[in-house]
Amino acid sequence: MTSTTQDDQKHASLRTGRDYPWGCLARQWSGFLLFAFVLTHLLNHAVGIFGIEAMQYVQQWRWLIWQSWPGSVLFYAAVVVHMFLSGYRIALRRTWRMPPDEMWQIVSGLTIPLLAVGHVLQTRVAGSMFGADISYGSVLFLMWPAVVFSQTMLIVVAWSHGVIGLHHALRYQPWYRHWRIPGYILAVLIPCLAFAGFVSAGREASKLTFEPRTQEQAAGVEEVGMVVRSGVAGFAVAFVGLMGLLYLRRRVGSTITITYRGYGPVEVPAGTSVLEASRTHHIPHPSSCRGRGRCATCRVQILAGEGNVAEPFGAESAILNSIAAPPSVRLACQVRPSSDISVRVLMPVLGRHVTSDQDAEALEWAMERDAAVLVLDLRAFATLTQNRLPYEIAVLVNRFSNEMCQAVESHDGRIDVMYGDGLTAVFDQSEHRAVNARSALRAAQDMGRVLEMLNAEMRGVLPIPIRAGIGIHTGRVVLARIGDGIHQQEIRAIGDTLSVAAALESASKDFIADCMVSKETADASGFNFSGMVLREVMLDGGHTSIQAYAIPDAGRLEQVTSSSPVLGTLKLAGA
Repeated sequence: MTSTTQDDQKHASLRTGRDYPWGCLARQWSGFLLFAFVLTHLLNHAVGIFGIEAMQYVQQWRWLIWQSWPGSVLFYAAVVVHMFLSGYRIALRRTWRMPPDEMWQIVSGLTIPLLAVGHVLQTRVAGSMFGADISYGSVLFLMWPAVVFSQTMLIVVAWSHGVIGLHHALRYQPWYRHWRIPGYILAVLIPCLAFAGFVSAGREASKLTFEPRTQEQAAGVEEVGMVVRSGVAGFAVAFVGLMGLLYLRRRVGSTITITYRGYGPVEVPAGTSVLEASRTHHIPHPSSCRGRGRCATCRVQILAGEGNVAEPFGAESAILNSIAAPPSVRLACQVRPSSDISVRVLMPVLGRHVTSDQDAEALEWAMERDAAVLVLDLRAFATLTQNRLPYEIAVLVNRFSNEMCQAVESHDGRIDVMYGDGLTAVFDQSEHRAVNARSALRAAQDMGRVLEMLNAEMRGVLPIPIRAGIGIHTGRVVLARIGDGIHQQEIRAIGDTLSVAAALESASKDFIADCMVSKETADASGFNFSGMVLREVMLDGGHTSIQAYAIPDAGRLEQVTSSSPVLGTLKLAGA
């Protein structure tokens, strides 16, 4: 691509108002800082359950951070940066069709300044400009109970705004899944405790006596309040006016045509992102991160007009490189074409009913998590069923299936695939890898007992004893819903972890073992495998390998599972 073309694309991206990576990062980190301020403030409120003195003691420590020179500079800078960049991002929007949580984040973000004005005037402004007492007791005495409703609304609006932003910013981090449930609990518990502390301390303050503010202080705060309220109102009017002007400009400005394969052409104002065009014209188009450029579910292939879009950079470039996307594949939320293009949506919305929240629907169809996978296969199944009547085969298979299902389900596992002479089971009910690994091992132990029972029952019927090989591996799996969204749907596990478990089961024949347990599963379980032989199992046709313990029979497996997980974990740590 020539330098002239690159310059033209750069100017085109400026005209269309592209959301640059540095702006995304600045908005995100300023949001983190403001969330930390709100969090410490609410925790300080929560201490009010123990009385005003406890609140004021904690407040002194909080002031060391937020009322120091560095803290104040960071806080005010974060407020200005976050408000400006968030307003800029809102102004870039070409459509107001969006998921409910995204709409609430915009509405709550615009509401916070209006609700916070009075609180800021009676605290920071009164204290820093007029020397008023802004300790908790004095402020609560002044404001209680007239501001209970407005302060409650401020807590709810500011906290929910921050929690939604934090969730979308961190949800793709590998550690987030482990902390998701505790995070949800804290997200509900913290504002409830803050409100309880506010009410308790407010009632206590109403029974005490504090020195009232002087007339000069009250008049000064009121005078500044008029200026601040006028400024906020003017900013709101100017912002609404700017949005109106941008809307009119888009209406009378040039338009482009985006042609979707399978849906035909649509006309949108120049500078509209492909994802916004999809939402505007009700074209099914998933986007798990709500168009923030943090996932790749909205990616499209540009079939024609690739030269009419700017080169990917920043977050988009990093994500496309991480999935080894070809040059023609782009993120629909980041592509704002300046001329006509033709695209194909690569990740269509699953299911036949297109919901109003397609992004949430996309998440419901697939998720990634840690799991222990167990693969079992009956040995010499052809010999077992040779010269058997169909009814006898059906009895054997059903007896085997019923008993194995109970062995799996009794340890919080579920059957992923059941076939005539084997099964695949997934253990993923716990957020902790150790629990899933132990469940799989104990299920394998019960399966050994089941085989012994079946052999005792069918000794005179079967030509040879029933034997089985088992492979167990622990790792990441993708749990996907298989179906059309209307008829029968099933959860299926997908990923390399299943392939490794199957390879371990196959290797059990070579090592003359009833069970092969990967070292990852053994380490995660914490059981003591010191007496077992560690083998090297080749994968992918001999290109890679994995270490696994060869367990010869059910008795040796029972010795392992009967050992203390704590002792096994300590042994591993000592090693």
